[in-house]
Amino acid sequence: MTEQNRRVGPWATRFESERALITADDAARTQALHNRDLTPVLRFEKVYGSGPFADKATAIGFDPYHPVAPDGSYNYVQGDFGSGLVYAVYRPAPHFTADAGPIEPHDLANTTLWPYPGSRLDPTTVSLSSLGLDAEGIDRRFVHFCAAGLGVEAADDLHELRPTLHLAWPDYLDTIRIGLTHLVHHRPIDPQTWYELTYVRFASPDQLALYVAQVYAYLFEDFDAMPVAP
Repeated sequence: MTEQNRRVGPWATRFESERALITADDAARTQALHNRDLTPVLRFEKVYGSGPFADKATAIGFDPYHPVAPDGSYNYVQGDFGSGLVYAVYRPAPHFTADAGPIEPHDLANTTLWPYPGSRLDPTTVSLSSLGLDAEGIDRRFVHFCAAGLGVEAADDLHELRPTLHLAWPDYLDTIRIGLTHLVHHRPIDPQTWYELTYVRFASPDQLALYVAQVYAYLFEDFDAMPVAP
């Protein structure tokens, strides 16, 4: 993966202080353990409480849905964190061997953590049925996995997750495995919806299905080549 250019999303985002970053990590790590979810997604008010968030995070970029204004100029905007989200991607730390999965905060290693403005599709509230994911064995954690683990900021980091993924909670592994298989076999999510969930844009349903199949093979079947998202 060292040869790949790291893709970037429509926003340039950052936490405004180390305190804001630590607060986000603490909240996300707690939710990860409570929900048995390696890729938790939290709404800003659940992390920081109510109120303005300008001192917590910023996002600047081209509007992801209308990047060009009617006059032909770039539509340069600042993200609104009033509906913002914190995305986190953890991996089981290699120092423990508990069959039941991580138990304590130090059982999780942080892969990445970032703030994003809210979008048209909120992975914390969108219904599974609207995504075609209302199938036995699939739960909210799979939506989080797609949005965060396969999202624009973390799609190149699967090589960090794979070595210890087998140490995760068995039920978590089941929902990821079943969810990926469901996406490949039934193709319930079209490329536009996938973009709204992940900010990774695929040119066709076939391209998206091939990528998801490669993710499954890479994570669960020892396929050597890292899946490459656009």
